Amino acid sequence: MLFLIMIGSLLVMSTVDSTSFENKLRLYDSFAEIHQIYNGPLRFQQATWDNIKHESIILRSASENSNITLSFERRIVRINTNNTGKTILVRKYPEQKSPTPCEMIKEDSEYSIVREVETGFYFRVQTDLIEYSYEPQTNQIYEVSFYPILSNHSLIVTYVINSLRWHARYTLQTFANGQTQFQILADIINSSPLSYNFNQTHLMSGDINLAFGNGKSSSLIISSSSSKNSIDYSGVHLFSFINNSIAIEPYSIITLPILIPNIRIKVLFTYTLILTIPLPTLNSPVSIISGKHKFQRLYQLSNSSSFLPTGHVLLYDSSSNVLTGEWHLPTLAESEKYEFELGQDPDIMLIYNRTLSVNQTTNSSLMKTNVLIQNYKQRKVNIRFKSICQLSMACLFYDNKLRPLGSRLRSDLIIEAKSEIAFTFTAVRLV
Repeated sequence: MLFLIMIGSLLVMSTVDSTSFENKLRLYDSFAEIHQIYNGPLRFQQATWDNIKHESIILRSASENSNITLSFERRIVRINTNNTGKTILVRKYPEQKSPTPCEMIKEDSEYSIVREVETGFYFRVQTDLIEYSYEPQTNQIYEVSFYPILSNHSLIVTYVINSLRWHARYTLQTFANGQTQFQILADIINSSPLSYNFNQTHLMSGDINLAFGNGKSSSLIISSSSSKNSIDYSGVHLFSFINNSIAIEPYSIITLPILIPNIRIKVLFTYTLILTIPLPTLNSPVSIISGKHKFQRLYQLSNSSSFLPTGHVLLYDSSSNVLTGEWHLPTLAESEKYEFELGQDPDIMLIYNRTLSVNQTTNSSLMKTNVLIQNYKQRKVNIRFKSICQLSMACLFYDNKLRPLGSRLRSDLIIEAKSEIAFTFTAVRLV
């Protein structure tokens, strides 16, 4: 039985074993686009065909600079495979020691009709008593071809498959001397039983949605390797281009390092002190508030060279070889800066006391805060201290010389190893 689809379009495919490609690959975050030379009809096993978006199968000129529009008729034929006419080995009963050579006459899932080669006799045999000297094809085959074929044109067929994909992930290591190392890794994932070989691989990143036969949509992402700069194709980026041969084994993950310069990481320690007004006391308009807190680790990423796709970041402290946290990095444009806080650090302490004076006549408040920041680490650290008033309050901040700072306080400091720093600031709550 043949299942025939004929479509007039710009599509093409070539006669090659579909499990081995010497061609180009464009990888996205949930599918891949394969480019290969068209040398004639292509055949796909059922397992492969189920992962192909057949609407995406197109034929075009191999020349990237060609402005000629080529039109082809595309044919997709489903071929039911069977072993009719082939020589098989049959045991007439389970205890028979040596199987008998037979010709398959009519194949069935339970009982098949065969002809004994030596005698010419026909008989029925159970399927589990049949042996093969070759691997039998039990699944259907889909053949894709294009007409007419022009002898004076080099043609490429492309199609989308959802069993290949990639995603980016990152590692960030901090060292005892305060230096950092940021590494980009590309995971190429094959969720199919097929193996692939590609001469060139493009890692793409962007926001493209495709629907496959199972009703699920896939989102595309593009990226490029170390030798080319990031390229933007109408919102889809070439992140990395890998100009080397890659062999992808069945059900495998290949991890490749991607070298992108000019990505800088700075580690700071930050804390934001929020000023509040306690319930008024009956006896005195003056109250004292004190507290002690740990600083948060803050990571600043400066990306000045390339688009960065979204991915998970694992953070390590290389001085003690321990995993210190995980973060999900969003998509970052070229030259975009990004900050994130991740966990408290017990070695950086904030100690403060605040004196609150309330003028009951004007209903205004004066808050004077003494701050002590202690660094217990064996190295100097970068500190960012901020203070704001709670949302229901309008405040003006002043430094220890009563110079106005605006509606909030921010101090960027460097504290040497095993040392501390103290300062004072004042905030006035406005009526």
